[in-house]
Amino acid sequence: MSPLAHAEKVVVEKIVSDATAIETIVFESAPAHSQRISTSSPNSTDTSISKHVIDVDEALSEDQSTQIAQLAQGSSQRSPKVSAQASLLEPYMAPDSFSEIDPLLQVVTLVKVDKSKRRMYLLKGDEVVQEFRIALGKEPKGHKRFEGDNRTPEGEYTLDYIMERSEFYRSVHINYPRSSDRQWAEENDVDPGGNIKIHGIKNGERRSPGFIQSFDWTDGCIALTNQDMDEFIQLVKMGTPIHIEW
Repeated sequence: MSPLAHAEKVVVEKIVSDATAIETIVFESAPAHSQRISTSSPNSTDTSISKHVIDVDEALSEDQSTQIAQLAQGSSQRSPKVSAQASLLEPYMAPDSFSEIDPLLQVVTLVKVDKSKRRMYLLKGDEVVQEFRIALGKEPKGHKRFEGDNRTPEGEYTLDYIMERSEFYRSVHINYPRSSDRQWAEENDVDPGGNIKIHGIKNGERRSPGFIQSFDWTDGCIALTNQDMDEFIQLVKMGTPIHIEW
């Protein structure tokens, strides 16, 4: 049997016996177009090798090439196994940029806000594990007393829940007003206000976060960039106390 006929027989038998191998030959070898099969022994000289090298494309007739394409197409459509193998080749995409955060950092015991410095500190015991630049209300100095004063409360509060619906990018509610806030408001015949949050940038805002956070723009809430807000929620559990001071 001639080398050409032998090569044809080997290729065709391989096609019939293993459809998965066919798919590999077609899709992985096709771009090279000049995949070669050597029929010489490992000890052959360069001259003898050149005499026994056969182009696969030349060894296949038009009918056999059509058969390869049909079988490969069929195997790619039929088998969940192939799909599973293909899925293993897909690059892993991390769900977010915080998957590498040290789990120990997630045990934040206190959130501290220094209004005068426009800074928020996440503490684990006495250790600061993260720091954020913040923006405040339009009248940042002083404790919030009534609705519409544009001030951020001062004192000890709690982060009680994440607000799923908000006009801002993600929001965490602060449990203002406390009983002492309500009492003062009642004695002075005013509405103490409420809905104080830590939140991201307002939905639909097109200006750069760096510009937005360069001035106080909220109605009394504490604002972070959206990226910082994601990290804040990743690190801080609900129920964590927050201390706010000037």
